[in-house]
Amino acid sequence: MNQTILQTLFLDNLEIPAEIAKFCETIPEYVQAEREYNRASAELMDLIGFARYSRFEEALTCHLFHETRAYYLFGLGLRREILSGLAG
Repeated sequence: MNQTILQTLFLDNLEIPAEIAKFCETIPEYVQAEREYNRASAELMDLIGFARYSRFEEALTCHLFHETRAYYLFGLGLRREILSGLAG
C-alpha cells in the first residue's frame, strides 16, 4: 500500500483523536483510571507547585510514549515473524 495513502488514513485524519476519546469514554476502567489520575495529579501539583509538576508530567509522558511505542513495534515485529513462519 502506498505510504501517502497510509499517512492520509491514519496520520492526517483529524477525526481519529476524537473517535479514540469517545471510545475510551465507553471503557469503565479507563474512565475510573482517568478520574484517579486527575485527582492524584491535582494533589501532587498542590504539594510541589505547577513548575515542578509540569516538568514531572512532561518527563513521564515522554517515557510512556516511548514505552508504548516499543510495545507496539515489538508487536508488529512479532506478528511479522508469525506471518512469515506461517507462509514459509
